Amino acid sequence: MNKYFILIFLFLCNSVSAQQNFEWAFSTKQYERTNDFNGQFAIVKQGNKKGFIDTKGQLRINPRYNIIDAFTEGLASAGFVDFKNMSSKTGYIDQDDKFIIAPQFEVTSPFQEGIATVKLYGKWGFIDKSGRLFIQCKFEEANVFVGGLAAVKYDGKWGFIDREGNWKIEPKFEFALSFSHDLACVKYGENWGYINRSGSFIIPAQFDVASSFRQGLAKVAKNGKYGFINTFGDFVIDPQFEQSYSFKEGLACVQKNGQWGFIDRGGAFIIPAQFEAASSFSEELARFKKDNKWGYLHKDGSIAIAPTFTKAFDFKTQLARVHTDNDRGYIRYKPASLVKELIVDLPKADPESLTRRAIGEGQRITVASKVLTLKVYDHKKLDGDIVSLNYNGRWILKNYELLAAEKTLTINLDADGTDYLLLYAKNLGKTPPNTVAIKISDGHEEQVVVLNADLKKCDIIHFDLK
Repeated sequence: MNKYFILIFLFLCNSVSAQQNFEWAFSTKQYERTNDFNGQFAIVKQGNKKGFIDTKGQLRINPRYNIIDAFTEGLASAGFVDFKNMSSKTGYIDQDDKFIIAPQFEVTSPFQEGIATVKLYGKWGFIDKSGRLFIQCKFEEANVFVGGLAAVKYDGKWGFIDREGNWKIEPKFEFALSFSHDLACVKYGENWGYINRSGSFIIPAQFDVASSFRQGLAKVAKNGKYGFINTFGDFVIDPQFEQSYSFKEGLACVQKNGQWGFIDRGGAFIIPAQFEAASSFSEELARFKKDNKWGYLHKDGSIAIAPTFTKAFDFKTQLARVHTDNDRGYIRYKPASLVKELIVDLPKADPESLTRRAIGEGQRITVASKVLTLKVYDHKKLDGDIVSLNYNGRWILKNYELLAAEKTLTINLDADGTDYLLLYAKNLGKTPPNTVAIKISDGHEEQVVVLNADLKKCDIIHFDLK
């Protein structure tokens, strides 16, 4: 059977079953507009004032700013506009809504590598996190620092400066993007090419349109068609698409013959071009438009969430911003298998009977008592991991968001040689995989076990009693 036919068949068969594979996290109808989440915060707007909500929908910073940007490196641009004079003053606030850098600039950018670009008296310069202007405002335009270099425009041309403000690549380009894979995409004359960190062309200026390298490949256009090149400038996917996104999470979203689909790094369609619109994968899901409604796809082409929404945006921090005819807000993806598996307790069942997912080799530990105290917490970095734990067929923890603080549980071993604790991941967190640390105490000794799971595989602990 043809692979494309199978994928389209899966699309149609999965539409109904996928319809309810989401839950509303919270509505945002009370706000005029909202943004996608960036980390734990999303911008909301009421009138001409903006603030932040958290991932539970709670207002964390009251809408009182006319200008605001996402938090990066712990700080967010925020400021005010004098609408009579049409002038602005912006600075930087922390997550407690305190100005760390007073509003004094006309425009500000997010911090990157500890540096932000700011505009004063019509020119751009650079500040550090103390607010010190260490590169004077003298550029017509400026980008943030990436890898120690920043693209800036001076006297009508673009070049690159270092952190001391010295020219590393003299301004001679019509436009320049930041370095990626040690190459920068620049426009020279009428065409685009790629230079190295010394300013020499590694890939000649020959493209109508070009973009930065992502996952080893760059999207470029020739004669009105898009394809992809490697860092040597060779076409690995010939120009053939009307439009294209860059590669993300191993796939690229492309348009061919007016329809959108997804290709792999060899240029083969993994998901056939069949959608009215689509976008790149984000957190393992990609949005698509069919019959004028938006839904979400898995990477195998099956439907995660059937076309339901009048507007839909990418998943960020496990939340996606959506609109329906009657509501707007954020949803969470809720796999049907997770619903089924977490409702049913199967005491003494084999671990394989509890889940459709694979189960890793896991770890085996020896304890000296039947009564065990478990202390569960996020390992290393808080990133929104949500987990469930099953002990011997019973779900003893369901859909729990891991914290730095320890969650205490108690289990009593059956001591028949079959005791286990299964980790099931509801999401991947901001930094996959889903990782949980468990302190296991038998009253004599405390052992720490770290488990890892994703949306395809569970992890497990097997217990032996001395």
